[in-house]
Amino acid sequence: MMTAADAPDVSVHVSPQPALISADASGQSLSVDLIIENRMAEALDVDEVQVSVFDRSGKLVLRKFIDGNGTRPSIRTADVSEVPAGATSLLFNPFHEFAPDVDLHTVQFDLKLSSKDGSRRNTESAIVKPEVYRAKARLILPIQRRMIVYDGHDFYAHHRRWDYTIPGLQQLGFRTNFMRYSYDFVPVDEDGNMSSGPKEKNESWFGFGTPVRAVADGVVAAVVDSAPDDRTFDPATIATDGPMKIWGNYLVIDHGNGEHSLYGHIQHGSSRVKVGQKVRKGDAIAAIGASGSSMFPHLHFEMQTGVDTNSEGLPSVFEQYDRVLGSRRVRVKSGRVNSGDIVQSR
Repeated sequence: MMTAADAPDVSVHVSPQPALISADASGQSLSVDLIIENRMAEALDVDEVQVSVFDRSGKLVLRKFIDGNGTRPSIRTADVSEVPAGATSLLFNPFHEFAPDVDLHTVQFDLKLSSKDGSRRNTESAIVKPEVYRAKARLILPIQRRMIVYDGHDFYAHHRRWDYTIPGLQQLGFRTNFMRYSYDFVPVDEDGNMSSGPKEKNESWFGFGTPVRAVADGVVAAVVDSAPDDRTFDPATIATDGPMKIWGNYLVIDHGNGEHSLYGHIQHGSSRVKVGQKVRKGDAIAAIGASGSSMFPHLHFEMQTGVDTNSEGLPSVFEQYDRVLGSRRVRVKSGRVNSGDIVQSR
């Protein structure tokens, strides 16, 4: 059994485990974090991050890296350049998108780190065998009308960039990235506008009060709809009311097989269901609001492993919708949706 004295001075591991691949015909996404633990009494620079992919036979498929080369070094595209002394840092995987034909059987990350004076150099590795996640529940979009994916879960989206290793967040009870595969959906008009009129008024937003529907059959596991749609949020209330406070009003549906859907920022008093009630795919369950940590009326939606923020996010693929590409539409039988997409359920 390894004791604290036996632990290496520097280590890297991949989170979460198991690592899940979000995939459809367009490609594959590997949304994982590299957790770097520096137990030394000096800070370390991150000099290089490399990924190597091996297929089922152990053969190298591809290798990519970012390092200090270039007049504007590519390593600067990594969001962590230094790991402080005695600290843990989370580095968002910079190699997150792969072609659909790449066999991601084994993925190895190699990180080169060095002390400020260059006297110490470390190469630390982490290996993961990711799994393609195929949801048991067959999902439809939670809103029927035309909407924009205002913020999804791509590398730059705020849902993806949630550093749960920050001590302040851990003190508030956050331990995972439950938002890892979440979306902010905002209804729009035919020109793509989200609102008309004074933006400070909820009623100016086309989505405010729009029905929200169950994405699949299930049983209601949680309902809160008493918070006002005042678009104000005091983070200090999390300490007293718990992490779920960020959603204001919300619903959670248990779809079985460890799959739950969460609908956040729903309208005050709009819930049409109660805990324990069975719902069918497409049932109206609430309406879009602006409660909790909401800048404007929208629906926060995610699939996750449990009922609360102790869950991990799950990839989602939706069925029977159109991608609205200006004056034309592309029918999608089954696929992912991404930040910036304008979509409409059929």
